[in-house]
Amino acid sequence: MNLFFKITMLNRNNHTGTLLLLVVLATIIYSLLYLQVPFIWSMVLSLLIGLALLGIVIEIIVMNIFKQPIIRKPSIEHDSWSVLTTDCRGIEARALLNRRKDSGPLVLMVHGWRSSAESVRERAEWFCERGWHALIIEMPGHGKAMQVDKWTAIRVVEHTVELMTVLSKKLTQNEISNIVFYGHSMGGFVGLNLSKRIDQYSWGDKVNGWILESPMTKYSMVYHNSMKNNMIPQFLNPLIKKRLFAQFNALHPNEKPIRVLSQLDVPIWGLPKQPILVIQAAKDKVLGRDHYDLLLSSMKESGLEANLTVHLLEQLKHSGERINSVRSELIGKWIEDVGIE
Repeated sequence: MNLFFKITMLNRNNHTGTLLLLVVLATIIYSLLYLQVPFIWSMVLSLLIGLALLGIVIEIIVMNIFKQPIIRKPSIEHDSWSVLTTDCRGIEARALLNRRKDSGPLVLMVHGWRSSAESVRERAEWFCERGWHALIIEMPGHGKAMQVDKWTAIRVVEHTVELMTVLSKKLTQNEISNIVFYGHSMGGFVGLNLSKRIDQYSWGDKVNGWILESPMTKYSMVYHNSMKNNMIPQFLNPLIKKRLFAQFNALHPNEKPIRVLSQLDVPIWGLPKQPILVIQAAKDKVLGRDHYDLLLSSMKESGLEANLTVHLLEQLKHSGERINSVRSELIGKWIEDVGIE
């Protein structure tokens, strides 16, 4: 999984600390036996080589954190969907639009990590069948969206803001009555941050609801689990985070600088103030239940619990659920209860 950045797993058999120690010892032995370098200078040489290797290791780890998926899933190829693109700081932002003939609500969707617009097409078309417009943001490096050197969730947020501006030139104010955001997994994480920026994008005042399906809410957990699973030595963590934050802040100079990982967790990352429907896979084998639990506790502590409708579904998996009748029924009831038309 991934966050505002995504972590591509390094080899699980990675023993960075052991490798560095072996290199330093080998350098000392080689310099003493073969180069006949005095012991003190062999120690200095070993230290310099060790520091250089340490820097390389940290850079490789951070590079992997910003990576996008290697294998892409296909995008939507259907006559009822048209492509919207725009430039966003030198990167092409891409979305798929299903426009209805009459005015109605709009569902704004963001798919999950290693998915594509096609992965959530059936979810979007469920809304279209009920007279809604649908706009699916295709995340950079996914589907047919443009590849980026460094992937972050903030890039997706920026692309969404720009694409909503493009949409506002395609449709008139009267053609869209309300907007509901729908994010799955990483898409839910993007939506949480978007909820802080309603005043930054076109028709933000029309956003009246949020649907979050098995959302990611806590990047710090993803980061620490990834470091643990990949056996990255604890002593490297401060150095990795320092380099990580420096690169992220340089990539997004207009954002508030990231200093600590908790800035990438709810509630700081973002909490909607409008009605929210959370549909969570009860046996989530990708994210587990911790992200869901944090969202619920954060909503309660922020005094927003009254806006929250939650369903923990045994019949739902984290991914691969393109069609799910129980989920659709719950969404339909929530829309009716909230009064979105």
